[in-house]
Amino acid sequence: MERTAVLVLGHGSRRPRANQEFELLVSRFRARRPDLDVAHAYIELASPLLRHGLAQVAARADRVVVVPLFLFAAGHVKDDVPRALAAARLAFPSVRFEAARPLGVHRAMVELALSRARAALGPDEGDAAETVLLGVGRGASDPDANGDLCKLVRLVGEAGKFAAAEPSFIAITRPFFPAAAERAALSRPRRVLVLPYFLFEGVLVEQLAAEVASYSARHPEIDVRLAKHLGVEERLLGLVEERLDELLRGGGGPQCDACPRLARAPGPVTP
Repeated sequence: MERTAVLVLGHGSRRPRANQEFELLVSRFRARRPDLDVAHAYIELASPLLRHGLAQVAARADRVVVVPLFLFAAGHVKDDVPRALAAARLAFPSVRFEAARPLGVHRAMVELALSRARAALGPDEGDAAETVLLGVGRGASDPDANGDLCKLVRLVGEAGKFAAAEPSFIAITRPFFPAAAERAALSRPRRVLVLPYFLFEGVLVEQLAAEVASYSARHPEIDVRLAKHLGVEERLLGLVEERLDELLRGGGGPQCDACPRLARAPGPVTP
């Protein structure tokens, strides 16, 4: 019987609580799939690093599947993971190494982000039509990943019926959040809702919180809200399992993960 090991791959952070949040997700996924040998590793900044994690699980498996817990396919997914797998194949020629797809623009991620936005609105949820949604992503040197963030923010904005939905980034590519926020203020909205599109806590979430506080102080006439980052949630666990299972089944997944027609039941996106 083939022994399959799953290595859930995170980015890694200088903030211990960010790594703890990631490892909590891995722990919950392990409990969800007791039939599999589930371990974790990081690209950088935390241990074990990917190459060490691959070696550890390869010693006890015939097949190793890396599940990259990354929002979009940028440099780490496109370059670092394939290089690590190529090196592992040379070191363990009898073991089969594969990688699942990253999370991507998926209906579950739209729903999760929308639920964070609606929670930030609270009793004012019905006022989305008077709210500008500012989605904030990490930013990458990969234009496809940046384009995916723009697409996801648009999907969340339309599903939530916000007055407008604008993407922005905290680093690497434009528009940076401060410039996007100032542009939003020009329309004199009643409310600006900032949606951090980050999986876990960490340096970037802290930086964004400081920038939002500064923006709010400069614009006391605007009701500025900051939503929670995505965090560990059942929809995220379900998507991790879906990415794993589509690879184990030998399929590549649908071309449009976020298309409403792929939902189990018809209708608009719901939190």
